[in-house]
Amino acid sequence: MGLGRLLTRSTQITVTDTITNATATYFIQDNNLGPTWASSNAYRGGMTIPGAWRAALLRGGLLAQVPWDAYRKITGRPEEVIYPTPPLLDQPNPPETRLTTFLSTMLDYIWHGNAIWVIAARSPLGWPTAIVPVPAVSVGVRRVSQYMDSPLPVGQLEYSIGSMRLGSRDLIHFKGPCEPGAVRGLGVLENHLNTLNLAEEQSRQARSISQHGVPTGVLTTSNPDASQDDMRAAKSAWLESQRDRTIAALGPTIEFTPLSWNPEELQMVEARRFTLSELELIFQLPVGWLGGAHSSKTYSNLEADAINLLKFGLQPDVTQFEQTLTLALPRGTCARAHLDSILRADTMTRYQAHAIALTNKFKTVDEVRDEEHLAPLAASGGGEYSGGDAGTGNVGY
Repeated sequence: MGLGRLLTRSTQITVTDTITNATATYFIQDNNLGPTWASSNAYRGGMTIPGAWRAALLRGGLLAQVPWDAYRKITGRPEEVIYPTPPLLDQPNPPETRLTTFLSTMLDYIWHGNAIWVIAARSPLGWPTAIVPVPAVSVGVRRVSQYMDSPLPVGQLEYSIGSMRLGSRDLIHFKGPCEPGAVRGLGVLENHLNTLNLAEEQSRQARSISQHGVPTGVLTTSNPDASQDDMRAAKSAWLESQRDRTIAALGPTIEFTPLSWNPEELQMVEARRFTLSELELIFQLPVGWLGGAHSSKTYSNLEADAINLLKFGLQPDVTQFEQTLTLALPRGTCARAHLDSILRADTMTRYQAHAIALTNKFKTVDEVRDEEHLAPLAASGGGEYSGGDAGTGNVGY
């Protein structure tokens, strides 16, 4: 069964008048956050495709692994990092790690175009400190109108999770690309199910060929009076001679045509490589990251690849998550992903950059050591440092 037949359901109904035979088509209005598929775990079908698995984990894992910081901007003073990091950014869903929470959120965001965190705890001032992730397909959303029965004011967004009705202040909604004014985002499943279905079908066909093989040849006859029994007898004689590894004798009207496929044809290599290129496009990965049709990286390096991945693939996700999380923090505080872990250069390049910074005196030795996760040197009162407490690596304000 193809992926599309497994996951999709019809969103239109055609009605025929039995008297006039006139027909009319009606479309189902669906405002759920998840795409219109019957299975609550629809994206698991897509995750069975190796290329889609790699693409989703690559894109989602990069954002999930980066540290998050909160910054406060006070008028007349430089921006300062808040320490310790707010619980919402450091460990949003205890006892799970930050990586687990952000990765599952990113997978929902990528596949369904939406990710939902229900606020579970607040600080004494009312700001969120802990959340509970909820699968997007389990959540419905609508904008309340005057004709709806809702506990929320007209114009507000109402989220439904089972029997619960929540307002936008009760949860954090990461919304992907969408139409203007839309209440939910669009994801890979909703927009590219045909591509995923093709990839799954190619894999199924290659698997079937590998398991069942192809015929070694075809027996044909030029005798117009030959019956099916005659052809079966010729086939049986041919198979028997092949089992005994003897010379096969064919009649004057019987001809054997050998058949064979090479390994690349058996695995449909070119077609599946093209599908990998399509997966790179729909998952917003630079060309070649999945080994598609143009996978040569002769003149590339790891740092350039990381920059391209961030600029042309991951940056919109980072910005969306930063802005959404900032709205859940006190006014004047912003959330920011620490992307240096993605852009981190090799050891030689980093040390060359540190040498330039130290030579031009816009970094101290302790600041450089802090970036390399090394303990600060003992305070010596040297002249390399200007401003703040000597040897601490912290700028004084």
